[in-house]
Amino acid sequence: MFDEDLRQRAGRVLRGERRTVDLDRIYLGLRSRSRSHHGFREIGDFVAHRDTRDKGMLSQTTRDVFTSFDVWSLGLREKRPSLADIERASAANLRLATDEQLKQGCGCGRATAKKRLAAALERASQGGFLTAAEARVLEYLGNRFIWKPAFTGDQLFDDFAAVLVLNQIVEAADRPALQSLRTFVVLHALTVMHGSSLVLESGGQARLFGGYANKNRWLEVKVELTMPDFPKPVWAPISMFYAEIQPEDHCDPSLILEEDPVFIDHWNFPLEVGSDGRLTLVSSWVWGPQEGTKMGKISLG
Repeated sequence: MFDEDLRQRAGRVLRGERRTVDLDRIYLGLRSRSRSHHGFREIGDFVAHRDTRDKGMLSQTTRDVFTSFDVWSLGLREKRPSLADIERASAANLRLATDEQLKQGCGCGRATAKKRLAAALERASQGGFLTAAEARVLEYLGNRFIWKPAFTGDQLFDDFAAVLVLNQIVEAADRPALQSLRTFVVLHALTVMHGSSLVLESGGQARLFGGYANKNRWLEVKVELTMPDFPKPVWAPISMFYAEIQPEDHCDPSLILEEDPVFIDHWNFPLEVGSDGRLTLVSSWVWGPQEGTKMGKISLG
């Protein structure tokens, strides 16, 4: 009965009825059965716990980016990194770096870089001499700012389609038909992340917010990181999710600014996917004295 409910909802969405409640139910029902499809689990967990998230791949990526920037910027703050700083930055950057970055920066693949990093840290802690290969890995990973989004719209949609097929909510033969849902799936994901917060290792919180302030004008979700230890506080909004679609095609005109946004928090209000399939601000109807009489539309922003 439970999976049949999800099948009916998936079928309804495939037929063109774009109800976000159906996506919510699908995510909630399958997040514990998503296996290695981490993007699906991430959005499912946001649907379940939107206010504050303290685990998941987006939380881990945010913490890694913060650590990478924090250690790299010590020199800008006239501070010298300790071995402990280098160790935590290296661990974060090893997770953040792509295979191509590791090949170029460390001269080896991920598995070898991990082994050389462990050996370099062990030798350094004992005051020993590092080999040239170990020193290269430690220098690259221990003192560099590396950033990447936690995931993209393509990655999320691939996970979404895979989980539905894996759990037999849709037939494998229907997977090509799911492609029509890509925009709906990524816009829905943006709305459930927008306005939430992530818990940092320090215990502080970093807010998430949607927008399109990037060179490609892609819809995105940024995390608001504050670096208070500079002579002047530094506010660093960093993209954690790229939807890979642009606002002109997928947003209500009221959400598009006349001038390109840079770092401003330009959507400081709740968002939803409207009945026309576009991203819009959350709104409600005011009803008149007689049931069913619409008096006007009030924006909650």
